Amino acid sequence: MTHVFIVNDKTFPYHLAYRFAGTGGSSDAPFLAQPELPYNKEAGLSWGAEKNMVSMIADISRVREGDDILFYLRRGENEGRFYGVFRAVGSPFYDANEHNYLADLLGRTLNLRVCIEPARVYAKGVTEHKVLDSLDGVSHPSQLFWSLIYRKLKGNRGCTMLTDYEADRLVAKIAAENGGAVLSGTDFTYDAQSESIVPSRGRKTYGGSQGGLSIEKRLVFKQRQKQAFETHLQAFLLQNIWRDDLSALLEIDPARPLWLGNEMSCGVGMQRMDVVTRQETAERVLVQVLELKDEPPGDGILTGQLPWYIDWLQSYWGPLTAGRQLCIRPVVVAQGVGGARLAAFRSAAGGLRYARTDALCVEPVRFIAFSIGDAVAFERVF
Repeated sequence: MTHVFIVNDKTFPYHLAYRFAGTGGSSDAPFLAQPELPYNKEAGLSWGAEKNMVSMIADISRVREGDDILFYLRRGENEGRFYGVFRAVGSPFYDANEHNYLADLLGRTLNLRVCIEPARVYAKGVTEHKVLDSLDGVSHPSQLFWSLIYRKLKGNRGCTMLTDYEADRLVAKIAAENGGAVLSGTDFTYDAQSESIVPSRGRKTYGGSQGGLSIEKRLVFKQRQKQAFETHLQAFLLQNIWRDDLSALLEIDPARPLWLGNEMSCGVGMQRMDVVTRQETAERVLVQVLELKDEPPGDGILTGQLPWYIDWLQSYWGPLTAGRQLCIRPVVVAQGVGGARLAAFRSAAGGLRYARTDALCVEPVRFIAFSIGDAVAFERVF
């Protein structure tokens, strides 16, 4: 899987020298160490700041060791460029703003980070125009870089996932920009004058703190306080997707690569799929769309959100499945409900039906209910 991190002329050399990629903002996450911390001005913690911070935690939590890392160099009014390729080492971590490592040199705090190492490093970056605007080799709209286009339209997320198709095409464009030549060596920096990654002398050692990102205890506290926690639930799922009970419920095959996305845009409006997984075999591409709710599920999920997501996936992912069947599995993950309300939701979910073809299969809606005690538990209702 491939992720794009945003840098600028000032921060890029330090990312390369100290071998890390980072995102974050001015807000901090004291609730990671103090999960029962209430909102108060003295603690510098507000509902909005926490929600934004947890959204960024969710973004970086999808990064797994061995994933590819690309950098997008933002250059003010000048055209941005994409550089790569690096590889994630270890798990993402938290470095609090108060003693944020390298903050003075970076000119900003990046409190969510992951260590990296060189993979296939090319000197020159490819321009944003060649990636997002050029129609060279494009015969269908599905072949455009929608993950990056939507990122530009909806705000620059500091850590953006690419589909495997997009990643392969983007790396191919970077390689073509460099005539296929890969830099030798293991230590690099960025030279602003030549706009190139260049070898450097001597290796810098990353010395910052590496705090954990587990969101579970905060999620439990939020639920007990009857506060909204849908964003926390998303981060939790991304952090625990391989947990035995979750992977079994979602029928994730541990023997196959897993593509994992969150807040995946699927329209020029504000439509976003909460969590998306993708696994492939020789015969089919299984895409699970997880719609999350921190309350019991309602019919609006079935009449509005899921049909939109299914239609978008059929239009933009279907043409890229190379003769295999695209199998879409809608999954609602919400608070448990029983009695007449469950019966009504089950009946409504049964009404979301699509014709099966050789190219497309939409499975019946699944409902996975969560319960929260001292920890978070899940069960499949139907």
